[in-house]
Amino acid sequence: MSGLAQVEEGISSGKKKKKLSVLSLMEYEEIIPVTLCADITDLIEDRFDQTPRPGWLSFLDSTGVAVRLPVKLETRGKTRLVKCDLPPIEVRFDKPTLEEERIKDYPKLKTVVPCSTDTIGTDLLFRELLVYQLYELVSDYGLRTQAAELICTDTTGQDTTHILNSFFIESDKEFRKRTDTEEINEYNISWQDLNPEQAQITAVFQYMISNTDWKIDHKHNLKYFRKDKTAPLILVPYDFDFSGLVNANYAKPNPDYQQETVRHRIYLGRKNKFLDQTIRHFLNKESEILKTIDQDPHLSVASKADIKSFLAPFFKSLKSRRSRKKVFRNFEN
Repeated sequence: MSGLAQVEEGISSGKKKKKLSVLSLMEYEEIIPVTLCADITDLIEDRFDQTPRPGWLSFLDSTGVAVRLPVKLETRGKTRLVKCDLPPIEVRFDKPTLEEERIKDYPKLKTVVPCSTDTIGTDLLFRELLVYQLYELVSDYGLRTQAAELICTDTTGQDTTHILNSFFIESDKEFRKRTDTEEINEYNISWQDLNPEQAQITAVFQYMISNTDWKIDHKHNLKYFRKDKTAPLILVPYDFDFSGLVNANYAKPNPDYQQETVRHRIYLGRKNKFLDQTIRHFLNKESEILKTIDQDPHLSVASKADIKSFLAPFFKSLKSRRSRKKVFRNFEN
């Protein structure tokens, strides 16, 4: 009998344990140890073969009971797949096993691993994790994340184990269920199709972190959701490694906007009636954003100081009418 099944049988009330997702089962610690057993060597060396590889994922839940699940692993990504020492991974779960273990049927988790195995790679990883967390502070439509110490054990008998800092990102299906939305897989979306209030929050946030690696019409590093068939679309951004806040060594300025460095902020939104409201929203969130950076358990003192120094001109510009008029022009992209 599985560990989770034993817990269910031991509940004196006789009620079945509430079904949770894999991500929710992990969310009781800042960083949770997770073991991944698979042909890790092949996954790294033959990364461009995106054939699913079998493996096992295991961790302890909040009660100390082991959760062990068969998985399929696929490499993913574009830039990081090519440039990084370790490829990004998508973990796919077995639906019958999830049902047997009374775990919610959310079939996959994106896994972000360091681009390099040195301290720089770890710092960049946790900077990107911080960006996801900051977006959740300003928007009700951010993807959840969970930091993990990923213990990758090679099953080929080569006695190879990689211990990596990493984080998991909420799946589209779990996000849909949590926010009561449906996903729209369409291209050639225009700003007129979007929820104007929420789109303005996304655009100002991307400006705050100096990220130009997103496009509305190309669905580039964005997902679209809506509450119903007549409702405007909700933007959900992801993949922030090209932002100035992360400042990855492989990130390049965007020539489409004559960006000078990745820390050169360019506003890619549209001015609308919600802009002033959004500016006030970010100013109201300034203290909470800075506090979240200060209390980040993963980043070094130097990294926190760099990030706060980088954000300071953004907040200063919001407080100046002249700066606001200069920044938030009707930029056509």
